[in-house]
Amino acid sequence: MKRKALLIGNTSGLQGVQVDITRFFAFLKSNAGGAWYDSEIDVLENASKSVLLDKVNELRRQSLDYLIVLFSGHGGQVLRQTVLEINGAGESIEETKLRKMAERQLNVYDCCRSISSTVQKSIAMDSLSFSLRESVSQVRQRFENRIMQAIPQQALLYSCSVGQVSYDTASGGVYLSNLLKAAQTLDHSQGFKLVGLAHEEAMGPTVDYAAKEKHGRQVPEAILPKCLSSQQLVISINA
Repeated sequence: MKRKALLIGNTSGLQGVQVDITRFFAFLKSNAGGAWYDSEIDVLENASKSVLLDKVNELRRQSLDYLIVLFSGHGGQVLRQTVLEINGAGESIEETKLRKMAERQLNVYDCCRSISSTVQKSIAMDSLSFSLRESVSQVRQRFENRIMQAIPQQALLYSCSVGQVSYDTASGGVYLSNLLKAAQTLDHSQGFKLVGLAHEEAMGPTVDYAAKEKHGRQVPEAILPKCLSSQQLVISINA
């Protein structure tokens, strides 16, 4: 299986973005995250628009079986589209430019979707712990078999709804932290954690944090296919 991950971050004015990128990178490399190789993960922090678009075009040409795209940084909503500010110079791209780059794709956006302005994103950092019971090759094979079992689809996860802000602190984004925690929480009866289930489990604590700590609303949103569970993408495996 040909797989790649593209992690995009804009650290300008946001303390937690570097943490988000580092933690997501570590999650992917872990057994639970699918035991990705370093060579399969591209990281672009504060990249220029031309560099990012060149990378997007390069990935499109690779005819990938599976692609994960993560964006952490500033964002906003213009008409019906989420716009991502990718660097301190204020360059931005529409999130639709990051879609349909692979047959099976998961995009995760931890950014604001405010219609009038961008604010910040916030949560405590949790330690990451991963099991090493299986060899990397065994874990990778199980992960890849399950990904290829999913039907072709474009799964989209947003840290907040349109018109809302996404909170951030030095410890990382609220939603992304909760999503990673959910992805790593599997009991012995679960072989895999579905993307949709991890998103649902991340919603509650994200909404609660925004309400209690910021007196605001941050309701994560997902766009997922209505297919059988066996046909859905997974975010992690029980390793």
